[in-house]
Amino acid sequence: MATEKNSRSVRDATLDLLRELGMTTIFSNPSHTEMKLFESWPSDFRFVTGLQEASVVGMADGYAQATGAPSLVMINGGPGLGNAMGSVYTAASAHTPMVILGGQQARKMLQGAPFLHAKDATQLPQPYIKWAAEPARPQDVPALLAKAYHIAKQHPQGPTFVAVPEDDWVRPAGPPVKVRTVEQAVVPNPAVLAKVAEELNAAERPALVAGPAIDAQGARYDLVRLAEKLGATVWGSPVWPRASFPESHPQFAGVLPPIPELISEKLGQHDVVAILGSPAFTLFTTADLFSTEDAELDSSAPPELPEGTRFLHVTDDPEAASWSMADAVYVCPPGQVVKQLGTLVRQRDGLAAPVPKQTYPVPEASEPLTQAYLFHLLSQELPEDAVLFEELPIARADFHEQIPLGPSNGYFATASGALGFPFAGAVGYALARPDRRAVVVVGEGSAQYTLHALWTAAQHRLPVTFVIPNNSGYLSLKYYLADQKAWQAGWDLSDVDMAQLAKGFGCAAERITSPDGLRDSLKKALSADGPVLLDVVVEDPGLFRL
Repeated sequence: MATEKNSRSVRDATLDLLRELGMTTIFSNPSHTEMKLFESWPSDFRFVTGLQEASVVGMADGYAQATGAPSLVMINGGPGLGNAMGSVYTAASAHTPMVILGGQQARKMLQGAPFLHAKDATQLPQPYIKWAAEPARPQDVPALLAKAYHIAKQHPQGPTFVAVPEDDWVRPAGPPVKVRTVEQAVVPNPAVLAKVAEELNAAERPALVAGPAIDAQGARYDLVRLAEKLGATVWGSPVWPRASFPESHPQFAGVLPPIPELISEKLGQHDVVAILGSPAFTLFTTADLFSTEDAELDSSAPPELPEGTRFLHVTDDPEAASWSMADAVYVCPPGQVVKQLGTLVRQRDGLAAPVPKQTYPVPEASEPLTQAYLFHLLSQELPEDAVLFEELPIARADFHEQIPLGPSNGYFATASGALGFPFAGAVGYALARPDRRAVVVVGEGSAQYTLHALWTAAQHRLPVTFVIPNNSGYLSLKYYLADQKAWQAGWDLSDVDMAQLAKGFGCAAERITSPDGLRDSLKKALSADGPVLLDVVVEDPGLFRL
């Protein structure tokens, strides 16, 4: 406990610091090692409980992406953090600013192996963390927290971690931590801007690749103006975790596939390509790995981009710059580059020719339902400013074909191969932006990873609509394993009733198996006071299409 000479505890000092930093919303699934922080919890803090740590970190991820500021998480630093690592991995991939406080056992017990012990606590989240620390003294906790906040906030942003022994919270605090102003003051070099503008102005067939940092840095509409002024074709960066350009815009050509040979095929038609705010490039596989034949000694070249096309790459991530395949790489804030390039490039004569887009037939009602028909109806009922969270790893094409996202729509998807972000991320987003409807479109397989977020959505009556195109299986297992019958127990989810699961968490839900009433159900779910889940049984959409 605090002494009479110093009546302030580390807990008191930390809460004061968090107030000054504006971090008064905390996401948590507390265990024994965190309880001392929560004793005498103040009324001006908002405590958001999640039922499992993966959901807790996923909700904090969505909250931070909505606010643009670091979110705050408190979970056990051993098994709790282990449960959350898939979500930490995704937050790191998305460059989400976040501070994670990990509960540690009391100092006097650390010499042994106590229950809930976080052994080598700072090592567990590595390498998917920007910075991690453990206080040498209890009174160092607030200063370490301030440092974690500023490191998480600086570009390239990302999660940080501080492990705090349980008894530190009630020890005497040191002198108050002075809250410093640490602002992003990096600006693009005018010479670099002039050079990039000169190359784009001289291009005959320019293209821009829109990465997630453009939207995160508030330059989405600036990119639209830049593209229109240049008459440039715009591609979405591979994986497309955040929409930095409206998919409905006539100059949008689609999302690049995460396969180098296909990227080269699409970008090879341009003479100059500027990659803005994304790695160059996030890849999933290479064409030769589609073969099921035995492979010979690998003497192939690493992935490369087409010759004859000049690639310029703008990123705020020095590591991404170090392995970029582009011809010229500039490390500076992509959002600022886009905003300033708009005044430096020349207006091209006439209107840019629209990018030829493939047309798709209007899906028809059927039994069983198709997911294309579901998405077609959903697109007609969506609020104009709805924010969509999507995770359809093997059936994504129908979503983007039937729901071309407009200029007022937000869009988020997982930035990594880990599943579960959209289900929890939408709940965190809605906590930060209850004025907008969050719409989650996630398969019944992906939903299992952060299903517990439904309880938090119901507790807070959040404006989230969960739409589950339920195809009754893990299709990646079904289609990638040759002997399907032997693996059927692994991919068959035909008995999973998402509506009943949602109701068990206190969320309104409906299971839909025919087109009758589907449109009305969508309308009601998109305007409900509180969360609603629609479990829509659809036929198997088949192997994924790029």
